[in-house]
Amino acid sequence: MRPMVTFATTAGLLLAPAFAMAQAPGAPIPDQEIGKAGAALHDVAKLQQKYQGQMDSASPEQKKGLSEQANAEAVQAIQSHGISVQEYSNVVRTAQNNPQVKQRLLDAAKQGN
Repeated sequence: MRPMVTFATTAGLLLAPAFAMAQAPGAPIPDQEIGKAGAALHDVAKLQQKYQGQMDSASPEQKKGLSEQANAEAVQAIQSHGISVQEYSNVVRTAQNNPQVKQRLLDAAKQGN
């Protein structure tokens, strides 16, 4: 079964589905993991922009197909940076609640590599 990524924007961050936390709450996130998640966030944001216009004008059946296609591309984009969807989700979720992690993630996403 392929992990799914849900597209939504809140405070400039893309949200991912709720996965079990792999890290202890409050544990520091290594710079390398932030860098990978940031690069993935950059790519996922581009995908979200790519599909948003299509989703706005699509029928319910088309939306389902577009969503599945977008999710598959997002999973590939995330994994192409050497990070799992679960690790990416954990970093994004931590960033939602931690201003320092959020800034580090956004800085890494701006570099987009």
